[in-house]
Order: sequence, then structure tokens, then C-alpha cells
Amino acid sequence: MEDWAGIFSTYLNSGVYLAAPAADAAIRDAALYRELEFMEVDLKDVKDKKGFLKKAASGLGFPSYFGMNWDAFSDCLTDLSWRPAAGYVVLFKNRQIFAAKNPPDAHMAERIFDSAAQYWKQKKTPLYIILQEKAV
Repeated sequence: MEDWAGIFSTYLNSGVYLAAPAADAAIRDAALYRELEFMEVDLKDVKDKKGFLKKAASGLGFPSYFGMNWDAFSDCLTDLSWRPAAGYVVLFKNRQIFAAKNPPDAHMAERIFDSAAQYWKQKKTPLYIILQEKAV
């Protein structure tokens, strides 16, 4: 079991993490304890890039001008000015379903996640992207 509150205690731990299927409540509670903005995106029914971007935009509350492409996704993850907070925890549930159906786009999303976490780390603002597997 991960010590999510410990991980979320410093921006220096910003990054992409894997989580067990039953960890949602612990992740949410730790984010709230650390006074971080918590967002959740369920990728259960996502089969392609368009579906991923639509779910992510909705779950992360992207502004209406979001361009529905990888560059715009990266831009929005490294902006978040419409959602000001001390830091962010984003839980992507069922990510392996999308990864199994569309490995290249899942890989691209994960590269963007890592890049965004590193960007925010340089700004001394925590961003934690949590990739949660589906319960078996």
C-alpha cells in the first residue's frame, strides 16, 4: 500500500505513478489532506485518441477552446490557470483498457503526463498523475 499522503507532501515527488484498483479512496483522501485539487478521469469506455481527449477534457474541466489534439492536451496540462490550486492530483482509472486498445496513443498520453509533471515540478507546484489499473 502506497503512502499517498507522503508522496503528495512535496512538489519534488511530482510525477506519474501506478496505483492498485482499490486505491481511489486513499488517493482522494490524501489529496484532500494535502489540500491539493483532485480530479478523476475514467477511461473504461475509451477506445481511441478522440475518446481519450474528450474524457480527459471533461474530467479535467478544460476550457471550451481546448483543441482536441495532443499539443492542446499538453498545453492545457501545463496551464491549468482556469483551475487555480496549490497543486493537483489527477487519477486516470482503467488506463490499461485504453492502453490495450490503442497502445501508441496511450504511450503518447503517458509521455505528456510525464512532461507536464516535470514542468510543474520546475514551477514548484505539485502535479501527480496516477494511472490506476482495472480491478480483475
